[in-house]
Amino acid sequence: MRSNIVTFVLTAAVWLVVPLAMRLRRARMAAAPSLREVRGYRVHNIAVICVAVGFTCFSAWLVTDGAGFEWLHALSAPAALVFIAMGAVLAGYAGWLGGP
Repeated sequence: MRSNIVTFVLTAAVWLVVPLAMRLRRARMAAAPSLREVRGYRVHNIAVICVAVGFTCFSAWLVTDGAGFEWLHALSAPAALVFIAMGAVLAGYAGWLGGP
């Protein structure tokens, strides 16, 4: 039970950091950014959200390990891997595009 509470707190902390990371990246953008920089900014935001969703799925997998819905436990691990991998690919693409 105690580990579930820690998992919930960590997941909530990740979701609190997501808007902060987006706001910090927006603050580093130039006053008149190029189209490429804006596209990189948007793709990076999508990547951050994908990784946060992947972390949430991983947290669901941890919580449902001992007791809970078996179907949720079975779907959480592959979903976490897919979202985190998709976030990594999108972050790489955003870095290739450039931007803040």
